[in-house]
Amino acid sequence: MSSKLTKATKQVRKVFHPNIIKAVIPSGGASNAPPLGTKLSQYGIPAAKFVQEFNNLTKDYKEGIPTPVRIHMDGKRFRIELREPPQAYLIKQAAGIEKASKNTDKIAGIITHKHVYEIAKIKLQQENVKIRSIDLKTMCESVAKQAWQMGVKVQRTLDAEDYKVFLDERQAEREELKRLKRLEMEAAAEEQKKKAKKLNA
Repeated sequence: MSSKLTKATKQVRKVFHPNIIKAVIPSGGASNAPPLGTKLSQYGIPAAKFVQEFNNLTKDYKEGIPTPVRIHMDGKRFRIELREPPQAYLIKQAAGIEKASKNTDKIAGIITHKHVYEIAKIKLQQENVKIRSIDLKTMCESVAKQAWQMGVKVQRTLDAEDYKVFLDERQAEREELKRLKRLEMEAAAEEQKKKAKKLNA
C-alpha cells in the first residue's frame, strides 16, 4: 500500500496560488505525504481530511487516472473541484497505448473520428473551456492536432482485429529495441572492463 501511495505522490504536479492549489492527482491515490500534504498543512488544511474526501470523490473512477483538481481555500475550510483528465491521457486511452511517439512520423497508435468527437465532448464540459465559448468543431480540431503531435493517427474507421495486429507489432518493435539497447550497454561495459584490465596489467 505504501509503495502505491509513494508512486501516486510522485505523479502529483502542483501550482500554488494565494487561495487555490492546483494539482493533478491519480484517482483514488491522494496521499498526505509530501509534497501535497506538506503544502496543505502550511495552509492549515488537514491533509488527512483532504485525502479522504478526494479519494471518496474519485472512488468510482478507474484507479490511477490523472485527475486535475482545484483546492479552493477559505481559512481552514476547503472545497475540492475536480476537472476532466488531460486531453493527452484521453487520446492515449482511446488509442490503447501507454506512451506517445516523440516522432510524428512514427505512428504510436490510431484513433477514429468518433474517438476525437467523444474526447472533444468531454473536454467541452470543463468550466475554463465553457468560459472561452469554444465550439465542438474547434475542440475536435484541437484533439486531432494533439493526437498528430503524439504520433497518433486519426482515421474514419478502424477494424478491431487489424488494430490489435498493429499494436502487437509495435510492442514487438519496442521489445526488440530494448533488447538491442541492453546488448549495446553490455558490450560497452565489457569494453570498459577490457580497457581497465589493460591499464592494470
